[in-house]
Amino acid sequence: MKEIVTYLNQYKSKNFNELLFSFIDRSNHKDSEIYKMAGIDRKLFSKIRCNSNYVPSKNVVIKLGLALKLNKYEFNKLLNSAGYSLRSNNNFDLVVAYCLENNIYDSDIVNDYLFTYANAVL
Repeated sequence: MKEIVTYLNQYKSKNFNELLFSFIDRSNHKDSEIYKMAGIDRKLFSKIRCNSNYVPSKNVVIKLGLALKLNKYEFNKLLNSAGYSLRSNNNFDLVVAYCLENNIYDSDIVNDYLFTYANAVL
């Protein structure tokens, strides 16, 4: 029994909430700056802040990752912590991956690419 507890403690990752707010703290931005840059409303951000088990939609996680200007590894880590991933068989996800690889974080540019190549927007 002790071995499984040791294993869990060794391998368990931070949940979405913990990871998001550690990235925000590291960014030296206020919460309000991040949710405004991400284009999400205060109520939704408050829900994320106050409910440690709440997991927003994949689009919201992507918006937050872009607002934080996370590198590809950190971005994927944030997505995975919420139970999502960028799939290589999906144009939307490929456009997002392209933007990350090319350090494109401006939501207007990302949305232009998404609209043009994936027929969707964040």
